[in-house]
Amino acid sequence: MIRNFNLLKQIARNHQVDMLTFNQAPHFGTPEELQQSIEVLLPLCRRLEVFRIPTDSSRLRWYLMLLANLFSPTPYSAWRFSSRKMEAAIRERLKNESYDVMEIGTIALARFARLAPDLPKILVHHNIESQLLNRRSRAVHNWLSKIYIRYQSWKLRRFERKYGTVFEYHTVCSEEDCNNLKAICPEAQVVVVPNGVDTEFFQPSGVPVKPDTLVHAGGTNWFPNRDGLLYFMKEIWPILKKKMPSLEFIGIGKQVDPELAAFSERDRTFRLVGFVDDIRPYVAEAAVYVVPLRVGGGTRLKILDAMAMGKAIVSTSIGAEGIKCVHGQDIMLADTPQDFADRIGELLNNAAKRREMGENARNKAVGMYSWKLIAPVLERTYEQAVNRWKTG
Repeated sequence: MIRNFNLLKQIARNHQVDMLTFNQAPHFGTPEELQQSIEVLLPLCRRLEVFRIPTDSSRLRWYLMLLANLFSPTPYSAWRFSSRKMEAAIRERLKNESYDVMEIGTIALARFARLAPDLPKILVHHNIESQLLNRRSRAVHNWLSKIYIRYQSWKLRRFERKYGTVFEYHTVCSEEDCNNLKAICPEAQVVVVPNGVDTEFFQPSGVPVKPDTLVHAGGTNWFPNRDGLLYFMKEIWPILKKKMPSLEFIGIGKQVDPELAAFSERDRTFRLVGFVDDIRPYVAEAAVYVVPLRVGGGTRLKILDAMAMGKAIVSTSIGAEGIKCVHGQDIMLADTPQDFADRIGELLNNAAKRREMGENARNKAVGMYSWKLIAPVLERTYEQAVNRWKTG
């Protein structure tokens, strides 16, 4: 959502945009929160229509759909977004307006492309979803869940291959994702439109740093964050606390995992502050920003926020995927619990190294990942899609 909003904000300066979108209910606690989001988007769009995901209306319907999808070649994520109301609205827009290009925001919505046979089309991949599910299957322990997720990963891979040539262009967030998508569908035309950061909003604040404080931003309502925090809590935190009993950890973001919540109650130095309107004060005060992800794809937006704020960062290799960072220069990379803990300890014990890495990270964020630099790449892709369509 952050990526979509920031790119829309840049694109709307030069183009008229009509947006039809689904409301993913778990992201909005109340109707008021949804309305606030709509009001932020309205000035950026010529027309905005929001639809409810059909399966969100009934828990029973959701379970029945999961079961029925076992017998369909279509992945569940695409089934979930089947909507007659959305389809009718797209047909209505195409009937009454003239457009240059149609952008579809995820592989799960790719089937709506058939409604616009006379328009050049672009498909956005925030992750390579089949790869994301395959990684997730390796992280779960319940064998039934593992089999179901692997089955969905296989179906998604077939789906990604099928739609590879339907779109004039596919946009991905990283070179790794570009290579992965090309491996699935070599004929696909793929352009890297990196994730970015608002380098004016996220910048060093100059507030005093608490020397024994770690911070992580990302809600556990997203599986990779939940898995990463559980990994950090169970395997890395005990190593750290044995050496540094006064160490404090702050987890920012919506928290839905009961095991993490229970641990936070027992260990008050492992703080989960939940969702906050502004993460910057928490990040600014922390000595080290941690990214213990083991599952993922694309580029992590929160790590770019931390880079723009000039923070020293310790991440797994997967957590830093898609970002052109250099271990020991603008980030520390560690893929075992002991190594992760050692890299944190190294930074906590060396304030000069923290400052140097933070400055390098800030410079890279400004020089490579500002949304103002990234949006023109997407605009050129629109133009190329139109030209490719015209020339056949």
